[in-house]
Amino acid sequence: MDLARVTRARAVAAALAMAVFSPALSSSRAHAAELAYDPPIGSRWIVETEIRSEETRPEGSTTSLVRTRAELTVEAKTADGFRISWVQRGSMVEGNARSVALRRAYANVPENIVIRASTDASGKPLRIDNLDEARAAMRRSADTLAAQFAERPAARALFDQLMSELTEADAENAASVYIDAMVSLAAAQNAGMKPGEFRWTSKPAQNPLGGDALMANERFELTDVDSAGRLTFVSATSVDPVAMSDFMQSFAKSLLAASGDSVTPARVDLLVKSMLFSFDKRAEFQVEDGMTRKVAEKSTTVFRSMEQNLTQSEARTIAVSRAP
Repeated sequence: MDLARVTRARAVAAALAMAVFSPALSSSRAHAAELAYDPPIGSRWIVETEIRSEETRPEGSTTSLVRTRAELTVEAKTADGFRISWVQRGSMVEGNARSVALRRAYANVPENIVIRASTDASGKPLRIDNLDEARAAMRRSADTLAAQFAERPAARALFDQLMSELTEADAENAASVYIDAMVSLAAAQNAGMKPGEFRWTSKPAQNPLGGDALMANERFELTDVDSAGRLTFVSATSVDPVAMSDFMQSFAKSLLAASGDSVTPARVDLLVKSMLFSFDKRAEFQVEDGMTRKVAEKSTTVFRSMEQNLTQSEARTIAVSRAP
């Protein structure tokens, strides 16, 4: 089936669903409970991120914990958004996963490097204004940290591959790479929604098993507004069934080829029927005075096929507080 046609059909269906089931917004938008994202110029904020991961295989389980602390400063307001600066001031990585050493190095690279960015009106970063300067600083930091892998060529190769995401970030992707927490926080800012209203969107999502991105469906809803005007949004994400079917077919073919088995339609269908793959993610956003103060997100991946048996879970929290 033509992928472009399928994508267009899903987009039309989502638009129709919103038109039929969403409350009218024309007259109510002015009465929405939500305040606009409008942090004071010169204000400073502490953004603390924690990621807890666990992976379970037949041979055992591994865990990792990553914590980072960054300082966000609102430098100026522009015609269509804000100019901000972002500096990571600390990080900690621990656990028994084999990747801990690499993740610790990755977390340390941005330490004390000033990232200057322009955002839209919701606070979503659009571009890194000092990209050349930031990339050069990342390279210097990465070169210093690479010394710890000098006697481990395989680890050094993996380190260089991992660091390339930071040191070679292009203009299109740099904002989401360098200050990805800002992207997450902005999702619930300036949403323009009423209590009980929800939206459906389809967008590419990272494949938890590696490889090409998978199309995912997200339901985003304003679930609560308390007496103090604090808003709670909830998003639920799952892989699109068509994308899931295509991925399972492709993955089954690769497994059969790798095992030396014949890759016939009958063998592929039989293997697909024996496979289990699920991916679900849920996130809750707490918004106060127009700014997201906390994001709590949890995702779970389960995969069963042939001798492969994998369960991955990740819990991420982002907390925002006014700097003293």
